[in-house]
Amino acid sequence: MGTWRTKSPFEDDNPFIDGFLEWMEAPEGQQSIEASDLVFAALDRASVDARQRKIVWADGKRLSIRQSAARIHAGHPGVARDLIETHVVGWLESCAPEPCSERQLEELDRLIEPWLDDYERKSRAGRK
Repeated sequence: MGTWRTKSPFEDDNPFIDGFLEWMEAPEGQQSIEASDLVFAALDRASVDARQRKIVWADGKRLSIRQSAARIHAGHPGVARDLIETHVVGWLESCAPEPCSERQLEELDRLIEPWLDDYERKSRAGRK
């Protein structure tokens, strides 16, 4: 019997990987990477009050998603504010306090999900 070998997504031609690599090298990709790096560095010591829907900064300021993006943008006006805001949302989707039990993580997800849904709904309504 032969052996089964799963093809790596990085082997041969993979349109998704090729497109992603092209995007990363393009100005838009570079700007997004820069914005992501800025956001994650700025929020490195921040925490989340998911019940009150606030990002709690290291200095104690309790800000919304938009307010947090504005604060980061104020220090980096050359980076698009909407791109910063997108990465603040990404940070929220991936944030987890340390140490964090499985139960605590599930509770955090349960609270953050409707917060982000409301934010997205209001963002879409504001663009119309």
